[in-house]
Amino acid sequence: MRPLAYQRALDLFTESVIKPDYELRANAGYQDCYQELMEIRQSCITYLKTLKEINEIEVGDESDEIEAGKIADAKLESRRIAFTHGEYM
Repeated sequence: MRPLAYQRALDLFTESVIKPDYELRANAGYQDCYQELMEIRQSCITYLKTLKEINEIEVGDESDEIEAGKIADAKLESRRIAFTHGEYM
């Protein structure tokens, strides 16, 4: 993995999640799931911040392992939720 390229990609992806998508938000309003969309958005932002923190640490400690475990759990949970809603990753 190229650390600098990874950081740039992570920053761009974070920017894409933070940037308001008015069409998407309007669709969520029409489908009566705006609050849920914003909750998922916030979860993604939190996850992206965690990824950024983990990848900026040069010397690991036990907290890195704890955070890495949290990320693995979050990935599994998001997959479970996506598949129960009929989405495919």
